[in-house]
Amino acid sequence: MQKMLGDFIHALRHAGLPISPAETLDALNAAKLIGFHDPELLKSGLGMTLAKNKLHLAQFEACFDQFFSNPSLDEASIGNADPDNNTQPSVPEPNPEYNDTATTPSPSLQSADLESSDLESQNLESVLANQLASNDQVSLQMAIANAAEQAGAGNMQMFTQKGIVSYRIMQSLGEAGLNAELAQLEHNNEQPELTSELRNKQQILRQQVKDYVEEQFLLFSENIGRNLRDTQLQKVRLSNIDYSYYQDMNKLVKKAAKQLASLHSRRRKVTKRGLLDVRKTLAANGAYDGFLFHTKWKSTRIDKPKVMVICDVSGSVSKVARFLLLFLYSLQDVLPRVRSFVFASHLAEVTDDFDKKDIEDALTHIMNHWANSPTDYGQALLDFKDVAGRDIDNKTTVIMLGDARNNNGLAQAQVWKEVYQRSQRVLWLNPEGRYSWDSGDSIMSEYRPYCSRVEPCRSLNDLTRILGSLLKHS
Repeated sequence: MQKMLGDFIHALRHAGLPISPAETLDALNAAKLIGFHDPELLKSGLGMTLAKNKLHLAQFEACFDQFFSNPSLDEASIGNADPDNNTQPSVPEPNPEYNDTATTPSPSLQSADLESSDLESQNLESVLANQLASNDQVSLQMAIANAAEQAGAGNMQMFTQKGIVSYRIMQSLGEAGLNAELAQLEHNNEQPELTSELRNKQQILRQQVKDYVEEQFLLFSENIGRNLRDTQLQKVRLSNIDYSYYQDMNKLVKKAAKQLASLHSRRRKVTKRGLLDVRKTLAANGAYDGFLFHTKWKSTRIDKPKVMVICDVSGSVSKVARFLLLFLYSLQDVLPRVRSFVFASHLAEVTDDFDKKDIEDALTHIMNHWANSPTDYGQALLDFKDVAGRDIDNKTTVIMLGDARNNNGLAQAQVWKEVYQRSQRVLWLNPEGRYSWDSGDSIMSEYRPYCSRVEPCRSLNDLTRILGSLLKHS
């Protein structure tokens, strides 16, 4: 049962369902209690354990129906539903009402309607020939499942691998020996009826293996291409992302932000169990004549950071700013005190846009109103000082996203110096590589001395790493 459920959960994860180890254990316990006699009850029980919302439930049900679509799953076949039972499970008789493609393929050989009793009397040397002649479905199904696992049917990367995996399965089943025996029979012109029947069954078996491999690909490998694409999108420079990929990138940004939120939202108080607070311990045990019945440990409280984000939304960095603002919007549960500012020529606060509008509407409004002007960092910093300078204190983190390309205007670096001196930390995220800083009209060197940290930020991976570090050390 453990392996069967493990394969099923592996298929669910490939379908996009996030399933934790704890949920896997819950599913195992649920299956142990429910058993495998009632498929609908099992589906309902596992669905309550593994699906988190309606979308996940729909994906779960589709995957369940596909995974458990062929031979029977009764408790005897999996060691009486005992997760600690390591004995070889007994194999039930095929049940046409409830079957399992992940462990055994469909018994399509039965469709040949052959009289196996006529063939069993023949003296055949090949193991596969004897299985085909006797129509030994149980042995064939188990053999295909085992051969498929060894051939890597559940680890295919591309659709084109199905042919080689099917070939490996047939070779593992003993097709070479079968072909040799059939060739010998045909050469000697012996038992032509037997030879014809075995040839027919061999073709049916090949189709059965092919169908099984296709089912395994759909269950375990169909989403690999999409996952590879998502992995590459996370590495691509944000400024190079084509508009056609915006929806995919938005999903990836929200997913990354959700992971960071999940990781850090619970870290409100971290107890250092190895550091005893002597003063509090003695005070707590004053009534016990010096016996230490109650120990007190020193702890560190992690407060939610106050963050101000300034984004250059001029043409050269507008795409990167869009994704950063989307990222911060998605982190509202962890960073509830975020104030957002955008600028090209003049700076404006857009915090209310994020509070009152849907994120897509807010971003569209911001880009339409502020993204089409020449860049002027000096004027933007003066505006920032007027709008938010009084609110910066030693608990404030200021994040600037910009390439520091100022069209040869005034830098007003003294304003940035004041921000640096009054704040807890200043982060500058530059969407250009270090090799481009101070080239052309870039004045990065004038702002860099007044930054706690300066980082190139060109991809989603960079955003995740930098903002994760911000949450970790806040």
